[in-house]
Amino acid sequence: STGSSGINAEYGGTEGCIFTPVPHEIKGSEADQVCLKFFQGLKGTKKTPNFNDPEQIVHSCDDMMKQSNVILGYVKQVSSGEVPMDKEVGRQLMEVVQSIPNLESDTITNMLNSHMQDLLAVEYLTYLTKQQLAIGARINQIL
Repeated sequence: STGSSGINAEYGGTEGCIFTPVPHEIKGSEADQVCLKFFQGLKGTKKTPNFNDPEQIVHSCDDMMKQSNVILGYVKQVSSGEVPMDKEVGRQLMEVVQSIPNLESDTITNMLNSHMQDLLAVEYLTYLTKQQLAIGARINQIL
């Protein structure tokens, strides 16, 4: 018999659909860049994302420290008069500083634990979905 894709399933072919690539562009905020870089690093590997990986957390903190040092250097140069003051940059820096919440360490710990539980639930659901797809594929092969 011939499947919807026109490949003969009787002679070892597979039945399925053919997808046409669609041009696309990924846009995200600065906060999303860390996750995007992380997933780009997994491209082409069969490595399962490990969000508990201390190495990833250290790498993200290092990136944040580098960016903070660039900003600190700029502020020091403006303060000493080496670089002329830019009001727009000053406004953006004030918005960043004001957007940082003033939270107690217990609140932050609770938020992180809740977030980790959510990530573990998503990882578990992903595993279940993969297993269901594999079972479905095996049933289709038998039929």
